[in-house]
Amino acid sequence: PASLPTAPPHEVVRDGLARQAALIASIAQVVSDSGTAQPSAPVDAIAASAATQLNALGGVWDPWATPVPTSYQTVPPVPSAAADVSTADLTTALTDGTALAREAAAACADDDAARLYAALAVAWSLEATRLDAAAVAVSGRDASALTEALPGDLLSAYDAARYASEEIAARSTGANHTRALADVAYAKAVVSASVALGGQDTRLAAYAAPTARADDSTSLEVTWARQVWQRVEETELAGVRAAGANATEITVDAALEAALRARAWGAAVDDPLPGYLD
Repeated sequence: PASLPTAPPHEVVRDGLARQAALIASIAQVVSDSGTAQPSAPVDAIAASAATQLNALGGVWDPWATPVPTSYQTVPPVPSAAADVSTADLTTALTDGTALAREAAAACADDDAARLYAALAVAWSLEATRLDAAAVAVSGRDASALTEALPGDLLSAYDAARYASEEIAARSTGANHTRALADVAYAKAVVSASVALGGQDTRLAAYAAPTARADDSTSLEVTWARQVWQRVEETELAGVRAAGANATEITVDAALEAALRARAWGAAVDDPLPGYLD
């Protein structure tokens, strides 16, 4: 047709996120090819993740499979990187994308799309903080601001993290002991606040430690810490629902906090869409 259809608001949001994913992939590839990133591994991983994210988003809309007929309408070209981009530009693209994805997740009217956008916000935040630790503000779940009890599965995930962290602190020394105590304080505050508000109390009397380590060089305690915080991250994101507004924003913050705690214990936390893709 000589004119293009008007895209509905939800499609504009989806296509905007897809364009941001395409831009991130392009910048990451240029930076990787330039050899200026040290080390290059995070940039290569970001480029690969962006391709997965773009595919999950459905790609950028292109109304013409062939060259555009003269005088016919079209859409802006897919954004791409300039030849002189740097890791700083990649960090900016990731933080810009994080803001777009958070807003989209909070306002989305579809459950599945809301979870996708929330996972994208967490993934881009984690990638940005790999390049610059201060790129994204991280607030976590504020126990003092909790106004209703957590869902049973989420309360259980936090209490498992609380229990594991107490065990790990008791078994560890030095930096691991200090880190585990900080994890205890955070998880216990969330659990206590939730229980005080009522709701289903899904806490267990005890939690078993993992039966296998990640590898021979990783202690059982470190493996345990990684697993419980990644479970919190995934459980938080699984609870995202349509039109969640501020509740979705809080969930994204909480999932990001959990992922960073897992990273502090050495977990990769580099899934392209955490808690969304199997």
